[in-house]
Amino acid sequence: MPEISVTMKAHAGHDASWVVVKAESLTELVDVLDGYGRSGVSALIGEAVTALRAEEILGAQLGARPVTHPGQYDNAPQSGAQGAPQAPSGQPASQTPYGNAPTCPHGTKRFLEKPYKNKPGTWKAWACPAPQGTPDACSLEFIR
Repeated sequence: MPEISVTMKAHAGHDASWVVVKAESLTELVDVLDGYGRSGVSALIGEAVTALRAEEILGAQLGARPVTHPGQYDNAPQSGAQGAPQAPSGQPASQTPYGNAPTCPHGTKRFLEKPYKNKPGTWKAWACPAPQGTPDACSLEFIR
C-alpha cells in the first residue's frame, strides 16, 4: 500500500508552522494522530513556535536585521528611517533574473527560488524583507 501523508498547518500565512504525519496504513495514521494529540507534542511545538515569534518581534522592535549571508543584511527600513532603504554598496538592489525587484512598505523585496517538495522544478517569488513573524509582513508575490 502506498504511504499516506497528512499535513497540518497552524494558519493560512506563509510563515505558519507545519507538521507532516506519514503512515503506511489508515490504522497507523489514526494511531499516530491520536498519539500526537494525547502526548502533548502539539503543545510543545506550539510553545516553541510562540517563543521563536516573540524573539523575532522583539528583535525587529530593537532594530535587528536578519542575516541573509554573513556580512549582508536584509535592507528593511529601521524604525523612524526616512525614505527608501539603500542597498549595500557594490550590490544593485533591484537586479534579479526577473527584472527590478518590487518594493513594499518594508523595503525592497527579496528574490526567492526554491525547489518544489513533491515535484520537479522550482518556484519563484518576491518576499517581503520584514522579519518573519512581523504582524504586517507582506505575502509572497509569486512569479510565473
